[in-house]
Amino acid sequence: MTRTTVYRYFPSQQSLLVELSITMDVDEEFAELLGRPLDGTTPQERMVEVADALNRYVAANEALYRTAQRHYQDTWLAAERAGESHNRQVREGRRLQWISATVAPLRDTVPEAELRRLEAALCLVMGGEAFTVLRDVCQLDPDDAIAVTNWAARALLAAALRD
Repeated sequence: MTRTTVYRYFPSQQSLLVELSITMDVDEEFAELLGRPLDGTTPQERMVEVADALNRYVAANEALYRTAQRHYQDTWLAAERAGESHNRQVREGRRLQWISATVAPLRDTVPEAELRRLEAALCLVMGGEAFTVLRDVCQLDPDDAIAVTNWAARALLAAALRD
């Protein structure tokens, strides 16, 4: 990766350090979680387990995730001011990769378009943004916020499988 590429994705040294802080621990934890065999666990149960683990990680590192969100927004706004495309990727999208890997066993029973819609919807109930909304807008404490995200993940999975 060249210096120009690094500065395109990380406009400051602090934004790079925040991203590294988040990815170092969480990538390892989720590689282990996703690598475990299902052993009688349904893909839906594993998906809720993944959502719960990510949101608990966010809760434990809330200031770091809020800082990361600020940097993602700053990056997007800088691109907007520079006249760059709105479709520019601001971050890696690990959350979507984890969700996709977790629901992969459903590919035989859920049409591809429905699965993509489910994956996108599950992104809404996992991660820093969801946690921030539940904490700030809904005024929930961390445990209640996590309970809501787990409920929402179950509801989305049930709706997708029912359809």
